[in-house]
Amino acid sequence: MYGRQIVLLVMVVCVSRLSVCGQTATQAVPPAAGPGGSQPATQAAVSPQAKPLEVPTASAIAALRQKAATGDLAAQNKLGEIYALGLGVPRDLPESAKWFRKAAEQGDVSAQLKLGVMYVGGFGVTNDVQQGLFWFKKAAAQGSTDGMWQLGSLYEYGWGVPKSGPEALNWYLKAAEKGNLNAELKVGGIFRNGLEDVPHDYEQALKWFRKAAQQGSGEAEFQIGRMYQEGLGVVASVDQAADWYSKAVQDNYPSAAISLRNLRRAHPSQ
Repeated sequence: MYGRQIVLLVMVVCVSRLSVCGQTATQAVPPAAGPGGSQPATQAAVSPQAKPLEVPTASAIAALRQKAATGDLAAQNKLGEIYALGLGVPRDLPESAKWFRKAAEQGDVSAQLKLGVMYVGGFGVTNDVQQGLFWFKKAAAQGSTDGMWQLGSLYEYGWGVPKSGPEALNWYLKAAEKGNLNAELKVGGIFRNGLEDVPHDYEQALKWFRKAAQQGSGEAEFQIGRMYQEGLGVVASVDQAADWYSKAVQDNYPSAAISLRNLRRAHPSQ
């Protein structure tokens, strides 16, 4: 239940800031930290660098409606955002969902993701996880790693679908194989800690943490340090652990400094 509450909270945040949802490495429905072991991806859902949204004038909104009525995808998406946020108009989630649906039905990935979020959360539409699943699959079929992540989340927590560790891993892997950083971390965490019906595989865990580390992930560097410290899938090495913790410190991963300090206290030669 706790995981679902976190999922719903982040979905509300995402629908409130639709301008930063549907981007690479953005999770409209990220799970809480669980068996996968990686931290929640809430920071990706609402980027601290997101630009303030401009409030459109009445004439600008009227012009957008004219364009959207002709099938203009950009205008339909913009109207969906405007009504979701109440920018220059009263906030109206059903109207937002209407415009996102029009864009989604034309194959727009961003709109498919947002509409999926709205169905899963019941925002402006009747709560219908199967519809959310439908739109996430549509996005995933077009190569969207965000859609793949959403599907993994639903199967991991059994939200509207049968709970399935293998099926969750399948979707997370699809996203990770396309270079989605959060998915690489998630897959590494699943293989490190295990998931229901998914056994530990430390070699695979190390492989995916290394891929994430190549993208500059301090969390991945920290996890590799832990594996060297604990001898999981590798020969235990204080030197290697210290090196990876140091890299994670340089990349501003919060827990790394504490782990490095404790490691050095236990092994003064470091």
